[in-house]
Amino acid sequence: MLCLFVGPVGLDNGVGLRPAMGYNTWNDLRCEGVTADAIDAIAVAMVELGLAKLGYAYLNVDDCWATATDPSGELVADPAAFPDGLPALVESVHARGLRFGLYGDRGWKTCAFRPGSGGLEPAHAAQFARWGVDYLKYDSCWASNDHDAAFEQYGAMRDALNASGRPVLYSLCGWNAWYAPRGAELANSWRIAADCDEWANVYVAVRTNEALGQHAAPGGFNDPDMLLGSDPTAPAHLTPRQVQAQFSLWAVMAAPLLIGSRLRSMPASDLATYSNPEVIAINQDALGRQGEVVWSNCPPYAPRDNWWNSPWSMPREVAVAWTSVLVTAAMLSATSALLLRRRAPRTARLMLVFAACCTGYVGWIWCHRPRLDACQQVWARPLEDGSHALCFVNFAPHAAVVGCDSACMARAGIRSPVTVRDAVRQRATDFGQVRQVDAVHLPADGGSELYRLTPLSV
Repeated sequence: MLCLFVGPVGLDNGVGLRPAMGYNTWNDLRCEGVTADAIDAIAVAMVELGLAKLGYAYLNVDDCWATATDPSGELVADPAAFPDGLPALVESVHARGLRFGLYGDRGWKTCAFRPGSGGLEPAHAAQFARWGVDYLKYDSCWASNDHDAAFEQYGAMRDALNASGRPVLYSLCGWNAWYAPRGAELANSWRIAADCDEWANVYVAVRTNEALGQHAAPGGFNDPDMLLGSDPTAPAHLTPRQVQAQFSLWAVMAAPLLIGSRLRSMPASDLATYSNPEVIAINQDALGRQGEVVWSNCPPYAPRDNWWNSPWSMPREVAVAWTSVLVTAAMLSATSALLLRRRAPRTARLMLVFAACCTGYVGWIWCHRPRLDACQQVWARPLEDGSHALCFVNFAPHAAVVGCDSACMARAGIRSPVTVRDAVRQRATDFGQVRQVDAVHLPADGGSELYRLTPLSV
């Protein structure tokens, strides 16, 4: 990592001074859509939509690009999806002025059961460098959840990337808050929560990140996951109001801005949200300080320990699929038990037990799904020019009125009169010169406001 922020051993790659900006294929293409043609078309769209000029530089290909390893241990790209090979696609993306990102996994398989990199880190890092890869998202499926083992495996890829000679932005994807204290030793960013695939998971990621701000600085940032758009055809999506709230929160949290939605059919409201230069400027502020909660009426929160496909971290579509399989199995087993109750009573009893177990597991899955608390928060982030960003958000299913009084302002580090600018609408507000911000009206289910507060002396 950069000399500004290193541990005893660090990622010496010279990148990642500011949160990464770009796009990721997962919530757009999933597995079946990952092809060279689709990715090349997305590169064109990133340029034509003006996103590249705004700083969205990384086009990251997620899982499902590889099918096997060759005799030397190197990864083999899907020949049907990438008939000209990965290097040709990387070259095409680079030619459009973008950077190319790729996906790997520290386990023996990826989350989609493709070949992993466990034990093959030097070969794979050298391969990525040779191809011209600029960003590596490194996942945690099919791997130990033991903390020391995880740190060792992520460190192995860090060291291999260091040795490759190419500056590759290294994005650790371990889904847990316990990576944060060690994150800067290992990577340029580190996932601190499960996948954001619905509004409740956004809430979980935000609450998890509350206590982790001290671990973020230029060169290494907490990663609460990708930005979700509002396209209803995408595998995961929010409402337009929630899209704006997530973007504003990610800005004050100094989080990576990686668009995870249908880029080529992006609603105009999403494009306007992601193209807002004032919100982007807050996210990319050179001070690199993560914001903190300065007012909240949310209940106390303690993050769970996430492991692969735990009920509380399981992607919603996986939970739905498991539910369908288990309900079907329970029905078939119960029906079979009824038919066998006289001819084979012992077998019938076992099948009833199996049906009950299936039903119970379904209940366990949905009992532990992420849930929202009906509450509001105010986040504040100091900026390099002496101003502060102040984000108000409403997680409740009803509208709310929230303020930041003198005590709240003091917790934000604001102790003198300020002017208040609306960063979302890109205009001055009617607050005038104030010492506190009163009566901010927030609509239900993701209502938010993002202000830039500037001292009169700045």
